[in-house]
Amino acid sequence: MAAAGALTSCGSGGSEGREQRQAPSVHTASPQTPRPASAIAEAAVGTPSGDDVPVLEKGQTLPVAIPEDEILNIPASSADVTLTDYRQADVLPQGEFLSPETADPQNTFVCLEFRVKNTGSADFDTAPLTQARWTGKDGQTKQIDHELSGDCAELGFVKETLLNEPDPRPGEFVTGTTVFMVPDTQPGALEFSTDMEHATFKIEVSGPR
Repeated sequence: MAAAGALTSCGSGGSEGREQRQAPSVHTASPQTPRPASAIAEAAVGTPSGDDVPVLEKGQTLPVAIPEDEILNIPASSADVTLTDYRQADVLPQGEFLSPETADPQNTFVCLEFRVKNTGSADFDTAPLTQARWTGKDGQTKQIDHELSGDCAELGFVKETLLNEPDPRPGEFVTGTTVFMVPDTQPGALEFSTDMEHATFKIEVSGPR
């Protein structure tokens, strides 16, 4: 997948269910280069706080835009991102002949299935959907990367991981799953962005069961 600039989006929603690549720093487009409306809106209001970040819930779609990166010569791109399935689970079955994957103590797996439809005129980098920033209710925060050890196919998700799917070209879409392991000692949220500063949207995660 190609590297990307900052993601921007708009929308609102609620929580749902229980059950790597690093992108470069953000670079603002030159005044001569038109930017997506969502990127201009973010520049006007500044980086949203945790409470201002739109929530993406199961079945909901949010428009997402990546501004142009002139230094890396990456054009602006955009996509509709849909959370097609969501579940938290302490154990991920891996099929008849494989041992299940078990979350670490005081942690749980979060399975997220995304459908990413390219609505722009350049390839859309899905890398930002494979890493997130988890923030707990008490303010604890940490970076979370995609779990490579297992998948959520036995829970009814698509077997393909978004990490291994190609970046969709204009008019194309991909469907894939991202798996995170997060603390389950308190409620929290997974915030998605590229530089871990400019949150695009978040997915809420339940606390102890």
